Amino acid sequence: MATAHTVRILPVAEFKPFSSSRAWVSIPNPNGLPLIATATSDKTVRVYSLNNFTLHSTLEGGHSRSVRSVAWKPTVKHNGTLCIATGSFDATMGIWRRREDIAEEIDAQNETHNEGAKDEDAVEVEITSAGQSKPHRKVHDNEDEDEDEENEDWEFAIVLEGHDSEIKNVAYSPSGQWLASCSRDKSIWIWEEIGDEGDDEFETIAVLQEHTADVKCVCWRKDDGNGEVLASGSYDDTIRFWKGDDEGEWSSIATLEGHEGTVWSLDWEPEVSQKMFAPEQSSEDYSPQIPRLISSSADMTIRVWTKVPTPPPPNKPSYFNTGIPSTMRPPPAEETWKCTAILPKAHDLPIYAINWSKKSGRVVSAAGDGKVVIYEERTKGRTAVGGGIEREWVVIETLAGAHGPYEINHVAWCTRYDNGKKEEGEEMIVTTGDDGVVRAWAIEAVAVEEVATGMNGISIS
Repeated sequence: MATAHTVRILPVAEFKPFSSSRAWVSIPNPNGLPLIATATSDKTVRVYSLNNFTLHSTLEGGHSRSVRSVAWKPTVKHNGTLCIATGSFDATMGIWRRREDIAEEIDAQNETHNEGAKDEDAVEVEITSAGQSKPHRKVHDNEDEDEDEENEDWEFAIVLEGHDSEIKNVAYSPSGQWLASCSRDKSIWIWEEIGDEGDDEFETIAVLQEHTADVKCVCWRKDDGNGEVLASGSYDDTIRFWKGDDEGEWSSIATLEGHEGTVWSLDWEPEVSQKMFAPEQSSEDYSPQIPRLISSSADMTIRVWTKVPTPPPPNKPSYFNTGIPSTMRPPPAEETWKCTAILPKAHDLPIYAINWSKKSGRVVSAAGDGKVVIYEERTKGRTAVGGGIEREWVVIETLAGAHGPYEINHVAWCTRYDNGKKEEGEEMIVTTGDDGVVRAWAIEAVAVEEVATGMNGISIS
């Protein structure tokens, strides 16, 4: 395995207080708020502040078993309401809402933040939707009114039932229109919120049952002009793509085979990577650039999947030629995908989580062996004169024992908001482990001199 150590992974902080039982996943808020939600085995979700790594609020009382998955609803314009979907081993999903106070002035918030750091009674800090903080006081047993207020922070708005067994993953589509859930019962359910925002009315749009074993993960592809696509990974070692037609009927449009173990995690290629390696297109090519997919598995591999171009039949216009009325365009055919790369082997146990950075285009993975690994895609040159540009993936850093002897269940890239950040938009890594702890890690570039002298140079093993 070729390793080019060009970055270091350094500890930043532990989120406190941590769970006394297993923590499954930690999902950053996608709407630009300095919040991250952690699903735990103690039947709760802990929402932490990314400003200071302390507890913001807790979602509790909605599930009777472990909360396995959590998803923030994406919003185009923040309306003062936070919305989270949870999936539990009790076979139900919960929809939670919380109103945020955005009326306080920023200067006053900054002042209370500074004072709160010196106040021994301020044990947690709440982040408003404006990204500012306000202190919460300690809650004592005899302060019933304060305790009731805290318990009412998040409203358990509605429970969604239908699955026959443990829910393993939930995910909102990028548009926020669809909500998908997958389960040990081998099915995927797609839900749609109907009525006005906050009416708490959901309709089951589809129940997809073509996997032959547990469905471990679901991941949405953004609309490319032909609707959003859902990818799913399963214990049956396959990946499937699902899409709805003009009549609202959902069906499988592709099956990806190649893994020799459970598919644990999926992620779509971000725009930064697409632009970095964009292929040359002819002026007559109207088809959009389709992002690649990465998958990780119990077979200890990470695979990259690419759509095989399927040109329209002769004398028939392309579906994606927007200059032709949609009624005259043929419907898109079933998609064909192939594995175009396998990342360097870096893990010794099942790889539970992968994430493709929207900022750098790097990939991070975490596994049952306790390692965190960062990969980078690079160009090698053209295969021949006038030929395509060849690319390769390299490991640029490996961190062993990130959670001591415990397995790491999840890893995610996350924007830094704390005072230790060196620049706006700086990224960090957040890991979630069987020890109940959520940890933040900084990414530091290695100086050129260090690489040159071999302190962290290229090694072949």
